[in-house]
Amino acid sequence: MRNILSLTKEEAEEIITSWGYPRYQASNLFKWLYTKRSRDFSSMTDLPKSLRERLSGEFRIEYPRVLQVSEAKDGTKKYLLSLEDGEAVESVWIPERGHTTFCLSTQVGCRMGCRFCATATMGLRRNLYWWEIVGQVLRLLEGTEGRVNIVLMGMGEPLDNWENVSRAIGILKDWMGFSPRRITLSTVGLLPILRRALEEFPNLRVAVSLNFPDDERRTKFMPVNKKYPVGEIIKTLKELPISRRERATVEYVLFKGLNDSLRDAEALALLLKGTKVKINLIPYNENQAFPWKRPPDEMVEEFASALRRKGYSVFVRYSKGNEIKAACGQLRTSWGKGSQPQGN
Repeated sequence: MRNILSLTKEEAEEIITSWGYPRYQASNLFKWLYTKRSRDFSSMTDLPKSLRERLSGEFRIEYPRVLQVSEAKDGTKKYLLSLEDGEAVESVWIPERGHTTFCLSTQVGCRMGCRFCATATMGLRRNLYWWEIVGQVLRLLEGTEGRVNIVLMGMGEPLDNWENVSRAIGILKDWMGFSPRRITLSTVGLLPILRRALEEFPNLRVAVSLNFPDDERRTKFMPVNKKYPVGEIIKTLKELPISRRERATVEYVLFKGLNDSLRDAEALALLLKGTKVKINLIPYNENQAFPWKRPPDEMVEEFASALRRKGYSVFVRYSKGNEIKAACGQLRTSWGKGSQPQGN
């Protein structure tokens, strides 16, 4: 039977009306699926009993299966989730002060080829469907209390799968109560789609992964820079339709001896002059796939201080979940088709 979470609202309306029920019952169904998060058609008491029976006879309600959960000392949890075709992705549950953050994947692997990211070593296996993106939220919400923020920073480049990501954001916004202000999308800089994303969701928070203040090094480590160079990124940042109180985020991963000098800080400050941004500094999370090292904390703080003296809002993001490889740039799974799903 088809997973009912794969239905769009329009498809649900078409099916329900073809069975002779009013169109509005599709809205009632979606409230049960996404707002109340019911996994049992029989509990959907404001749907006619005959409709509930018809739905349960032709559809199932299924979230991504939990294959494994790893927990770090800081409370961060990494979920290995199985998809219906036997592929799998990793999602991260991050405890924060006053809220929880869900880090979601949008692709199985990634084709951007950044030469410091473990996900890139997988290549791109496929895009996630929109209901698989929402399914990660539904699964991670189990047992979660209080406010939740969402970051699209897991496996994959969200803008490389915008059709599905857009639909997922629509479900999160319209049926699950997530304001786009509580959703952050991280991108390597697929600029035309970034503009389109903000036209569609004006309050969506965006983070551009810059990492190097010049084309030579950025192209070496991030091949996408050949198509969307640093100058075009800065031009786009200046033109983004961001409200007066909001700022885009520039993400800058610090690598020991590669881009962490005070000269680099000066170059970054000069490059970003005139842009409405805040800067997230991310000390590199080391992994075995690459030789790069994390700079000492004192170097990180000196870099941050140099930017603050230039008037920038700077946040150092010491990643959580490092010991379970759940930190930024570390997500990767060897799970694939033919592996035997387990869990619930």
